[in-house]
Parts: sequence; structure tokens; C-alpha cells
Amino acid sequence: MIDCKLKDKILNKIVRESPEMTFAFDAEDSAQIFGANREVVGSILDYFEEIGLIDQDKFLGGEIMLEVLIPAHDLAARGGFTAKEALLGANVTKLLAEMESLQPLFPEKAEAITSALSSISDAFSPMKKNNSRKI
Repeated sequence: MIDCKLKDKILNKIVRESPEMTFAFDAEDSAQIFGANREVVGSILDYFEEIGLIDQDKFLGGEIMLEVLIPAHDLAARGGFTAKEALLGANVTKLLAEMESLQPLFPEKAEAITSALSSISDAFSPMKKNNSRKI
């Protein structure tokens, strides 16, 4: 599964090991370098390029050359995708609390907005384990 932890691992690796703003590797070595298979690493790097963290060139034979852009360094310095997700979750929770305080003033609209925010907030809450089942 592609999650914030894996994206951060790849981000931190390419930022840390690119003093001249470039990082080159062979796609076949993805598992050894990044701890994920070639397809997953490729998908993550394509995403990084899409959001402006890197430019990449893919060559015949599997070599990949990355130009690590300033936004990648900024994101890594600020805690990466994990921190970004935590901040988003905290902001949604804060917005939910603000909406709940406005509910007496605008009951109909506040209820609909509060319901939507609750759904979003639930997406950022850790999944509760069902400990009642025994294996």
C-alpha cells in the first residue's frame, strides 16, 4: 500500500542523497534502494513529478535520473507527507469545533456542514481495532 510513510521514505532518500540536486538509480534496484517494488516506486515518482517535487528522465535500460526541486526539500524539511496529513486532520478537527460553536446561530446550515466535517474528520482518525474477536 502506498501511504505517507512510504512517500516520506522515498522523499527523504532522494532529498538527503542529492547534494547537487540530482539523484540517479536503476529501476531494477528500487526494492533495495527504497524498500518498495519498481512499479510502486515508479508510481510515487510520477506523483512527485505531477505535484512539482521532481523532474525525471527515464532511459532505456531502466536508469532513472531525477532532478530534485526546491519544493521537495521544503516538504522534507517540514515533516513530509505525514506532517501534511496530520496538519490537515488537525485543521478539519478545529473547523468542526468552530462549526459546532456556531450551530445555535445557524442550526440548519451548521448541522449539514458539521455532518460533512465529521465525515472528513473520521477519515483522519485511526481505525479502531475490534479486540473482541479471537483468532
